Amino acid sequence: MLCGGKARILAALGQLACILLLVTAARAGSVVQVQLTGAGGAEYGLGPNEAYGEYLMPYYVSINNAAPIAVICDDYDHTVSLGEQWTGIISTFSDLSHTRFGNADSTQYHEAAWIASQISSTSSLATIAAAQFAIWSLFSNNVPSVPGEGMWLQNAALAASHAYYGMNFAGWEVLTPLNPASPQEYIFYVPITEPGVLMDLSAGLFLFGWYGRKWAFRRAG
Repeated sequence: MLCGGKARILAALGQLACILLLVTAARAGSVVQVQLTGAGGAEYGLGPNEAYGEYLMPYYVSINNAAPIAVICDDYDHTVSLGEQWTGIISTFSDLSHTRFGNADSTQYHEAAWIASQISSTSSLATIAAAQFAIWSLFSNNVPSVPGEGMWLQNAALAASHAYYGMNFAGWEVLTPLNPASPQEYIFYVPITEPGVLMDLSAGLFLFGWYGRKWAFRRAG
């Protein structure tokens, strides 16, 4: 019988492997059932990720009743409630025609993913807030300006002009509600080789727990 740290590490790796298999099973183009299980990251050890009246990334959703995965909200103009369920479709960045904002906003989707990839579990709340509001403002004119938001937008535009410094978008996907009226849209990352790829992208937010306590009602974005 394993003791202490080794047992916990193996258990965590086992959970991660199961999650990766379950998520990968929902292929691009799949129509899936979605439920919001967490908002703001706090229930998974990242602290109370709330700023300027909004919960910040990461959010957590269950796809087809699988274990929750971490996702990033790109949609400020729609609302969602904790526990809400809906039908959605999964898209890859190679075909954004079924997403809420479409192929016309391909640059925005890529910039949003690039910003998200720069956030880790050690990022400060101020950094996460600025990055989250920058992602929202890529797709909406209704997003208030917060400190640091403009810097993220400038850096994302610079990254776009440099081919995102070689970033690979093959593992990035978009989860879009079939109902255009509600609720929100999310982007997320699925490793295309092995779990180590996820860490190499500095996406520490995506690796934190997949079970936790429930939160109350959440406003748009």
